[in-house]
Amino acid sequence: MQKLQIASVLAEQAKKMGKVLEHEQFDLLNVQLRAGEEIPAHNVNNTAIVIVRKGDVVFNVEGEDVALTAEDVLLFDPLEMHSLKAVTEVDIIVVKLK
Repeated sequence: MQKLQIASVLAEQAKKMGKVLEHEQFDLLNVQLRAGEEIPAHNVNNTAIVIVRKGDVVFNVEGEDVALTAEDVLLFDPLEMHSLKAVTEVDIIVVKLK
């Protein structure tokens, strides 16, 4: 068992993106954005699961806008182009499978 704590840092800094845990089967990342901040279009070679912990965010996936709230989970297939924009302050967990 391993307990991880992910602190909110947006009061001290803008846009936080970083790896929380590296495991042999997945990487766990945390993304925190202030309202209006964006991450430009990109893709990854692996399946990824996005879990919104807090806030509202809009992902653009292959040209289609998908609005997410803290009640949503989004699954990406490998190489799907996507970008995102925070509507409100957001805290997102990304599980990138290996």
